[in-house]
Amino acid sequence: MTDISEDDIRLRAYALWEADGRPDGSHDVHWLQALRELTEEANAAAGEMPQVPVKTSKLSVVKNESSIEPIPRKRSKTA
Repeated sequence: MTDISEDDIRLRAYALWEADGRPDGSHDVHWLQALRELTEEANAAAGEMPQVPVKTSKLSVVKNESSIEPIPRKRSKTA
């Protein structure tokens, strides 16, 4: 991967900020977006595959409830 300088990130973040209408308090968002874009561009130039995080659905961890047997409850003593 090619080294990305802080100046490169700053220039890209500034361009993103301007394109977004110069909103107040969004410097972190634009900085991270600039870093992500520059990293992806550098990886593409080096012929590396981009590392995209795998998104999983919340539904993928839910088990089929029909296969779960109910737990028998103990009877409590009543006076």
